[in-house]
Amino acid sequence: MPVGAAAAAGGYRAAQKRQAAANVRRQEEVKLMNLIARYDKSNDGHLDKGELGDLLQDVNNNVRPSEEEIQWVLQVADRQDGNVSDQLGIADVQVAINTWRAYTENKEHIDQVFEKYDKDKSGKLEFEDLKHMLTDLNDGVAPPDSEVEHVLKKADSKDGQEDGAVSRMEVVYAVAIWYARLDALEAQKQQTSCCVVC
Repeated sequence: MPVGAAAAAGGYRAAQKRQAAANVRRQEEVKLMNLIARYDKSNDGHLDKGELGDLLQDVNNNVRPSEEEIQWVLQVADRQDGNVSDQLGIADVQVAINTWRAYTENKEHIDQVFEKYDKDKSGKLEFEDLKHMLTDLNDGVAPPDSEVEHVLKKADSKDGQEDGAVSRMEVVYAVAIWYARLDALEAQKQQTSCCVVC
């Protein structure tokens, strides 16, 4: 096959792949629009807190989440695009569903974490509680207070409601932040080691 024909064929295949990806995105958008329409009782094209609760109840095998859980999912999803409105549009609804699934998939583990580390049974992990949890995640090595403070600040601000502690819903995010931080530190250490050896 001549070089020009091969390039044209490769360009055609790449265009087909882009078109297929665009079709998948459109199908997902239509599914989300249909989902919003199903729960949008006010017919404004968005889901408010009550409508989101109905959607999460269906996603949750007909068990209604607590008001605190609904509010947390609403706040996390609504903050994603920087336009906080207490209503969820198409992109926000996908974030809400993903956030809820991550929480529910880890709920049993979260309950165990709170049983072990929430010493005052407040329903929140304060600084010392969080430090003990991170120490266990770090194979018994206590992290510096600055690291604990970093995780606490990032996890606590996820929903825009900072109270100086990590709630049940925020603990999944706190663990993700901790592991991401460890990965970043390890990568930085390896990069520094490489430069010394090289």
